[in-house]
Amino acid sequence: MLGNNRKAHAFQGFTPFALSSYGKKNVGVNVGACVKVQQRATPGKRRMPHFEKQLKAAFVRSAPPGRHTDGGGLYLYVSHSGARRWVLRITVRGKRRDFSLGSAMVVSLADARGIAHEYRVIAARGGDPTKKVHQSRKKTISFEVAAAEYHKFNIQTSSRNGKHTDQWLTTLQNYAFPKIGDMAVDEIATQDIIEVLQPIWLDKHETARRVLQRMKVVFDWTNVQGFRTAANPVAAVRAALPRKKVKVKNFAAIPWDETPDLMLKLEKVPGVGASALRFTILTVLRTGAIRKATWDQFSDGFERWVIPAENMKADEEHEVPLPYAARQILEGLYAERPKNTGLVFYSPRTKTNMISENTMAKVLKRFYPDATVHGMRSAYRDWAEIFTDASHEVKEAVLAHGNPNKVESAYLRTKYLNEREDLMEVWGNVGHGPGRHLRGFTLSAPHRPDDATRLKTSG
Repeated sequence: MLGNNRKAHAFQGFTPFALSSYGKKNVGVNVGACVKVQQRATPGKRRMPHFEKQLKAAFVRSAPPGRHTDGGGLYLYVSHSGARRWVLRITVRGKRRDFSLGSAMVVSLADARGIAHEYRVIAARGGDPTKKVHQSRKKTISFEVAAAEYHKFNIQTSSRNGKHTDQWLTTLQNYAFPKIGDMAVDEIATQDIIEVLQPIWLDKHETARRVLQRMKVVFDWTNVQGFRTAANPVAAVRAALPRKKVKVKNFAAIPWDETPDLMLKLEKVPGVGASALRFTILTVLRTGAIRKATWDQFSDGFERWVIPAENMKADEEHEVPLPYAARQILEGLYAERPKNTGLVFYSPRTKTNMISENTMAKVLKRFYPDATVHGMRSAYRDWAEIFTDASHEVKEAVLAHGNPNKVESAYLRTKYLNEREDLMEVWGNVGHGPGRHLRGFTLSAPHRPDDATRLKTSG
């Protein structure tokens, strides 16, 4: 019988996969994993089976994008994003089926081969390996491995903020891994989560809140992947922890009427940091958009700056009408720009050539040790509130605050472009004293007497 089977397979160009490894008790079991026979070119020579080349563990970790075969229907799929997964293609009850065996970063090559072998045997005996899928996936995976997997394929690929990407995993490494990192995800209970959070819940509440949120999404992921079937252990943890009254801390800002003096001082400070800080104050935008600014984002003459959506917190493209003072800064930088980069605020000291997040902060702290760069947006907002009758929508559009309604947000940005241009031009005079004339608006009376006095004496 075995001889007839071999002849039949050889006639069709196939031979059973590793048949000899089963021993006599498995004779006649077709494991469903066959490989092609290579025909000898020399007449009269016996045809010998040619087995597909198997993968190496090192190759699994470094394989380029594409499909790579390990033989017997087992494939390693590598996406362009770097994700790696095992897929087994076999025939089950007369139909070709593909089975996902999990991430190659979690399931080793040896384990993938072992699972594939189990599935082949089940299929060869007329069974359906589908029932085995969840059991296979539930093989031990620790919380640390699960968190690393989630971070790699969900945070690294979606976050535009490199600092946030690094901090996301570091937070878990510092607080969660020492307690539950080595534990299997299907064995972790709510009490284990409480033990992670309790020591930092009151003293480092904001950090604890982030740890909790990140653990929650990791456990959600393990449920979806089949590594865990019980409810998310984070879900009920808040009820067991004391309530914490969180005080909202605003960004430290300097008074708006001290901004002109600061701008005059900054003009005398050499370096790209001072230029970037002046430009930030004049445009009242967040530092991320400033640091990532490139010359191709600006119109001829630097009258308009179109910031791509990926550089904006609201994830929307934003057009900025630039005041004359801001255009002067750009003209000076453009004349001395390096030829090897398109960045406006260039630094040779960083890997990305962008100025760091602390570059502008260090310059500002020379004059205001407790102030923050972000707080300069508040200085503008106070000035606009006191001295202009500009609508709330226009003031918010200048600050590029997001609107949940994307269609309405785009409409308002376009509608108020001219009003924003007028408002920004007056704010642009901040380096020579607060502006008093605003085309298109009726200036309101100062809301407080001391503000009126400052306005009269600043000019």
